[in-house]
Amino acid sequence: MEPEYFTESGTLFNDSQRGIASDSLPMGTVVELSNPVTGKSAVTTVIDALPELPEGRDTAVTEATAELLGMQDTGLAELKISVIREGTIRKGNNENTGWYYFDLGTYTDTKTVATLYMRLHENNLRPFIEIENGSVHLYVRHVMAYQLEWAEERIALSGVEPPEPLTEPNPYS
Repeated sequence: MEPEYFTESGTLFNDSQRGIASDSLPMGTVVELSNPVTGKSAVTTVIDALPELPEGRDTAVTEATAELLGMQDTGLAELKISVIREGTIRKGNNENTGWYYFDLGTYTDTKTVATLYMRLHENNLRPFIEIENGSVHLYVRHVMAYQLEWAEERIALSGVEPPEPLTEPNPYS
């Protein structure tokens, strides 16, 4: 996995954080990985899809995950994968993509919307604005199904009553 790119799950790739890429498990799936050779295990989430892995490989892990599993020297291991919770996002599924957004309303006061935008950004959300007839429409976009509760809490921390989430197309398909 290359640094400085967005993963299939919509997050910026970070090799120093736990993560797994899979060509068969949906995004957001939480798994326990076990390395029978080292006896080490790690719990992580499917954050990326790599359908073009070499034959015989169906997953790739971040450096942080490889270190936890004791495989950082070899880079390869026969891992046991146990699904803890299956994710909701399957590549190419546009009926229910597992992606959501929050419509936070339209504002005429640019100072208010700028302050809210910065608060949302500081709370690790993806705020998005559209200009409409001299007003600014504010959204939080690209929220995965398993992040909904977390996003609602972060929106509330930013000073906005979280509205009902709305489905959106998968931005990465």
